[in-house]
Amino acid sequence: MSDEIIKNQELKKRLNNISLKDWIRFCKGEKLIITEGTRGSHYTTIRDPKYPDKQDIRGVITTITPNCFKESNLKTFKKFIEFGIPEDNIWKGLGLK
Repeated sequence: MSDEIIKNQELKKRLNNISLKDWIRFCKGEKLIITEGTRGSHYTTIRDPKYPDKQDIRGVITTITPNCFKESNLKTFKKFIEFGIPEDNIWKGLGLK
């Protein structure tokens, strides 16, 4: 039921092929703030440009692990939809549409 947020079920099957580089390219296209992992953390944090301060939790949209797999990509995709980015924009930004 939680997958109902993603409408295009055919493209959803291809999310296992998305890498961290693909997500970063998408985020740059959307003008989101990308914070690479710091010492001790390998995660990449994606932030809302309205809240650029790294200490402000309101700015966090999602975190992305270096080893993307289908389940984590689904969660990341849903976070961008919840943030307000239209599904078609995400598919296009990932190069799948």
